[in-house]
Amino acid sequence: METKYKKRDARGRFAGASADEENAGPVTGKPAAVGAPRPRYCREYARKRLAEAAPKLVDAFLKKSIGGSVQHLKVLLEMTGIAKEPVVPVVKKRRGKTIAQQLLEELGE
Repeated sequence: METKYKKRDARGRFAGASADEENAGPVTGKPAAVGAPRPRYCREYARKRLAEAAPKLVDAFLKKSIGGSVQHLKVLLEMTGIAKEPVVPVVKKRRGKTIAQQLLEELGE
């Protein structure tokens, strides 16, 4: 009785009958798009593209929010930092004196 998965590929995983045919030759795909980043630089590329498009994005959010879209207004306010509450400094609570400190003060008087 033959099974569909009888061979393993280079990684040791079971491969189907057509896996040999698919992996037999060199991988040929579409050539990389001109200006496409290498995987190592994808974040940097995305940041640059976003920075280039930022003025248009802000204009679009502004037009929608002027038209009455609350969601667009909320996103616009969050992006600009206007909607943030003022930062309140954290007040550290001082601990009271320990029993040992109180006894030393009483004995010292």
